[in-house]
Amino acid sequence: MTTEDFYLEGEERFGPVASFFYGLGSVVLSRYYDVIFNDLRRRQFNRLLDIGCGNGVVIGKLAANFQSPQFCGVDPSPHMLIRAKNRLSRKKLNSRVELKLGSSRSIPFEGKFDAIISSFSYHHWKDRDESLLSLISHLSDGGFISIYEHDNSGRRISTSHGIEESEWNGLEIEGVRKSIEHKNGLIILTLSKQSFSSV
Repeated sequence: MTTEDFYLEGEERFGPVASFFYGLGSVVLSRYYDVIFNDLRRRQFNRLLDIGCGNGVVIGKLAANFQSPQFCGVDPSPHMLIRAKNRLSRKKLNSRVELKLGSSRSIPFEGKFDAIISSFSYHHWKDRDESLLSLISHLSDGGFISIYEHDNSGRRISTSHGIEESEWNGLEIEGVRKSIEHKNGLIILTLSKQSFSSV
C-alpha cells in the first residue's frame, strides 16, 4: 500500500516541508495541549489510539504522564511519523508508544481501544461520517472517542482549521452517547460507546 492510499482526494498532505512548519506551531498550540491533557487525565483507559498523531506532542505527553496504558498512534504522513518517532526517542518514550502509517479510515492495529482521540486533525477529514463509524468499530464497549478542534462556534470569522458546533448537532449514532463541550477555545466532541451492561 502506498502512502497516497491513506488520503482521500482533497485532504491536506503533509510532506517534509509542511511537517517541519507544523512542528514549529506546537509552541503556539501548547495551551490547547494542556486542555487536552487535563481533559484526559480525568478519564480512565488502558489502551489509547491517537488519530492523526502528527509530530507526537500529545501522545508523547500522555505517555510521559500515564504509566499504565498502552499508547498507539497513526498518521497518513510518513514525514510526520519520522518527527514523532524522533521526539519520542529523545524523551525515551519510544518503547511506550507504537506508531504506524494509517488514518481515521484505516487502522493498522489489531484489537479494540477503550480510548480514541484526535486533536486538530478532524477538520482535515473529507468523509467524516465514514471516519467516525470506522473508529467506533475499533472502540471497546464502554470506551470513548474524543475529538479536539479549534472552536469556530460564534466567531465572526471562522478558520478552516476549526469546527462549529452545528457540525455535530445532528450527529446521532445508535448505541453511542454524544456530548459537546467548549473549553478555552476548543470544541470537544465525545462519543461514548455503551457497554452491554448499560443497554
